[in-house]
Amino acid sequence: MIIGVMLGILQGVTEWLPVSSEGVVSAFYGFVLDRPLSEAVAFALWLHMGTVLSVLVVFWRTLFDIARDVANTPKDPPPLFWYLLISTLVSVAIGFPMLLMLDDISERFGAAAMGIIGLLMFITGGLQLRRRDVGTRTREDLSIADALVAGVAQGFAALPGLSRSGLTVAALLTRGIERREALVLSFLMSVPVSLGAALFASRDTGLLTSGDAWLAMGVAAVVGLASMKALLAVADRINFALFVIIVGAAILAGATFQWLT
Repeated sequence: MIIGVMLGILQGVTEWLPVSSEGVVSAFYGFVLDRPLSEAVAFALWLHMGTVLSVLVVFWRTLFDIARDVANTPKDPPPLFWYLLISTLVSVAIGFPMLLMLDDISERFGAAAMGIIGLLMFITGGLQLRRRDVGTRTREDLSIADALVAGVAQGFAALPGLSRSGLTVAALLTRGIERREALVLSFLMSVPVSLGAALFASRDTGLLTSGDAWLAMGVAAVVGLASMKALLAVADRINFALFVIIVGAAILAGATFQWLT
């Protein structure tokens, strides 16, 4: 029970930060319980159900408005609807095959893929430090290109050690999206893929009937709600160029560690 609470806290805090919540939770689970990688990853993915609930609590009105607008004008849905639909489809097309072959991908390409992505993000952050302008685009300005870029970023986050939040926020910032909007869009696009990943992980694992798994998921929801609100409250004061550099450096460090071991 104590381990479940600790895992839920880890998921709730790290899901929105520029670190891989899947990597952190999986590593802690495997180390403390001495369980195989596949089981650790399945539990980490299950905990995403909790942070999905956090998003639904905070942004239920936004999601309700999208559904209402689509129902009222099905031939002319809002840009946010198309963004979420296209980014989800792209994420699934890239991430789901990786999820099915996670062990093989981690062994063959994990460190190399992480290293390349980390280096690109490090460079992106450096370029943003030199720019004086900041993003001004909002959800009303979203395009198909935005959805494709963010969807690709979220899809590659299926690789162990890559931060979904970090990659998607960085991708949206490069598209000129305003800082707080980038966070909100990253939160919203996490709902369908995280829910799907959690349900996929729960099959044939016994998680659905495990009291500890449900307790950990509930803790993740509560902690995730608090950490999300805290991050949104300081979004206007965050230096997102440094945010992206930190993500890139963390990914490079993870790639180096994986390569050395």
